[in-house]
Amino acid sequence: MPGKKYKGTNRHGESVDRAGLGRLRRASGKQRARVGQWEAKTEDEQALDSVGEIERPSHSGEALLARFNRLAGVIGAGAADGQPGEIAAVAGAGWIVRDSSGRERPATVRNALLKRIGGVRNPLAVGDRVRWLAADGSGDDAVIVVVEPRRNQVARADSHNRSLEHVVAANLDCLMVTASLREPDLKCGLIDRYLLLAAWNAIPAAVVLTKADLADPGPATALYRGIGLPTFALGVGRDQDQEALRSWLAGKAVVVVGQSGVGKSTLINRLFPGAGIRIGSVAEAGHGRHTTVGGRSWLLGDGTRLVDTPGVRECGIAGLTAVDAALLFPDLAKFHRDCRFADCTHRHEPGCAVRAAVAGGAIAATRYESYRSIVAEDLGMG
Repeated sequence: MPGKKYKGTNRHGESVDRAGLGRLRRASGKQRARVGQWEAKTEDEQALDSVGEIERPSHSGEALLARFNRLAGVIGAGAADGQPGEIAAVAGAGWIVRDSSGRERPATVRNALLKRIGGVRNPLAVGDRVRWLAADGSGDDAVIVVVEPRRNQVARADSHNRSLEHVVAANLDCLMVTASLREPDLKCGLIDRYLLLAAWNAIPAAVVLTKADLADPGPATALYRGIGLPTFALGVGRDQDQEALRSWLAGKAVVVVGQSGVGKSTLINRLFPGAGIRIGSVAEAGHGRHTTVGGRSWLLGDGTRLVDTPGVRECGIAGLTAVDAALLFPDLAKFHRDCRFADCTHRHEPGCAVRAAVAGGAIAATRYESYRSIVAEDLGMG
């Protein structure tokens, strides 16, 4: 029943409450990965107050941005005369800022500020709302002086240093994870990792299966629709799903994630023909050509803000417990409360309702294996 608490014991015989996903949502405001020098402090909270409030202070990025703004104030990079903008791209060691008119320009952060910011992979991400000043009075380049609080963010563990977060994008309405049914073959594990990140940040998600003309999309479509996710299978002759996806995306800020080679470029340009979207690169006139290290956003005529991200081979998870991870898998979460132990990790404990559901076919084996992989490889409980 909604709102009902389920009593149970942990493996040490201690009595605990089970509040299902509600418990996790409450905890999400408190438990995030702490990174280097970017921990929240009283001064950081004051800095946040100076640039406005957000609805749900639940991710470590807020502490990062508060620290950024406080340090900016220390070195005199105030926002009094700054103009509003948005990070449109992360390219090399710099950024591209889009101003309120839609014009884009290269941007930097003052070196004195960057030197005092440590322990983070990328201090600014695509979608961050900023304030900027013209560099040395010129009208071409910008210097970022303030970063507004993030409404939310999608962040994975950095592939080179898992103690760091790599923020993929910020201020999103939804996440669209793309996966190929063939060439390369479907990788449910990567899909499930991105879905977990979306759930962890309360961002609605959809699954898009490409190359549906090369393989039967039925099983994968049924799997993800069965856990309540909008799922679209696209390929030659599947115009209906394409139109349904375009309608679902309209007017939203959406980040597109997925493995390399899944047909993301073809997909996006079919959805938005004539928009001039160049997937996988930043190629602005006069700026040269750069690898899109941290993504690139595009503003479309229907109000959609599309964030492209580089294809990845893996998506690391950090900052969760095994119970958190289980509760973020909706198909596992509904059985978790029936386990004998409230802190059951669903690996070897007796009386595990999740493992019983897998054996009985109520939970797909691929989903359970994704969970086991995250717990073993990312959360260090192998």
